[in-house]
Amino acid sequence: MKHMLDLYAGLGGMSESFIRSPNWSVLRIDNNPMLSGVENMVLMDVEHVDPHPSWTGHRIEYIHASPPCDEFSMAFNSIRSRHLRSTDEPYLPNMKPLFEAMRIIQQCNPRFWTIENVAGSVKFYEPFLGKPTFRTSGHVFWGNHPSITVDKTKIKSKEQKDKRHSLIRANHRGKIDFEISNQMKKAIESQKSLFNY
Repeated sequence: MKHMLDLYAGLGGMSESFIRSPNWSVLRIDNNPMLSGVENMVLMDVEHVDPHPSWTGHRIEYIHASPPCDEFSMAFNSIRSRHLRSTDEPYLPNMKPLFEAMRIIQQCNPRFWTIENVAGSVKFYEPFLGKPTFRTSGHVFWGNHPSITVDKTKIKSKEQKDKRHSLIRANHRGKIDFEISNQMKKAIESQKSLFNY
């Protein structure tokens, strides 16, 4: 059994393919009480996650994190866009969610990890994570992971995922497509190490 930790999991898009597999155990973490019905969700702030092995009882093979994107979005009514329209002061987003994800990844030292956010995060994330490792419409990834190829016809636009009147509309719009999750799982499972022999 392999173990995955999904931080800032939202609706659990990135871990969906893993949770459907009998070969993986998935723990999802988010602090939004409206996501309590998401399978394998633990409601807590990521900053309170203690990644010591005794916490999960297992070595974690793969960690994914999707820190909140609201401070990086360039949408007209986003925090960033409103700031840029109202002042000449430089825009400084809250980087703590990224740093918390990095802390957990560093302490757990998983074989594979990914961090995802919107395109507007690139200039803020690159000084800490380097160049993105994978991009698709609406999602930018950094990390240590095998190369993946996705079928773009299976990727929905934000508009297609939009649930305009939902209280968790942002979670629907930001949900990572099953195609990305599935291709990442396949790529990770195809990686062999000396421990496989």
